[in-house]
Amino acid sequence: MAQHKGSFEYMKFDDRRKSFGEYVDFLKSKDIPLDNWMEHFTCYIGHMSLSRVLGLYELYKKTLGVSGHIGEIGIYKGASFFLFAKLIKIFESESLTQVHGFDWFQGTGDDDIKMKIEQGGYKQSYDEILEMNEKQGFSNLAFIHKMDVVEELEGFLEENLHLQFKLFFMDAGTHKVVKAALPLIWERMTPGGIVILDQFNHELSPGETLAVREVLPNAKVKIIPNIWMPSGYIIKE
Repeated sequence: MAQHKGSFEYMKFDDRRKSFGEYVDFLKSKDIPLDNWMEHFTCYIGHMSLSRVLGLYELYKKTLGVSGHIGEIGIYKGASFFLFAKLIKIFESESLTQVHGFDWFQGTGDDDIKMKIEQGGYKQSYDEILEMNEKQGFSNLAFIHKMDVVEELEGFLEENLHLQFKLFFMDAGTHKVVKAALPLIWERMTPGGIVILDQFNHELSPGETLAVREVLPNAKVKIIPNIWMPSGYIIKE
């Protein structure tokens, strides 16, 4: 996955990249057993990656008690998709809450707004994500919808008129996708629910910010100050 440097938001943590790269190389040089990675992951994970997990957890917690499902556009390797599934297992085991993930599994597509992420980046195998879902026993609460959301999301929602969301993660980044999906999802958000924006106000994918301006020009976009991404969220009032 290639991406080009930026001059503004990209540079905020540029001074950390060299030391973090050296740390990653150090970990690669060690023969660390898989069970260590799984059971003691906080020994190894970088604090910025951990803050992302904690940030998504904090946003999820804000929606406990709100009716609706969790959705995500842009599954990639499934980090946030499976996190939400596990949070439901822990906090809502007896509720009807489920996760619906949408992705076309072809990576970043072309866009009408110039990005600094190359086309085809963030590509992952649909079959691998599906297998991970089945192996973890989430087939009854986490659903993977392989589709081009620009062309197919509206039809999917029309076929499933009951679907309502309390938390929705916009993790696609492109203007084309966010512009097409956000109005459809916003209509299905329960008041008190939250739309999470992964790359709002970020130069690597400026189309997301533009789409939010166009679709929800009066939105009060908030941040969680201790995480770098996702970089914004909106509560539906």
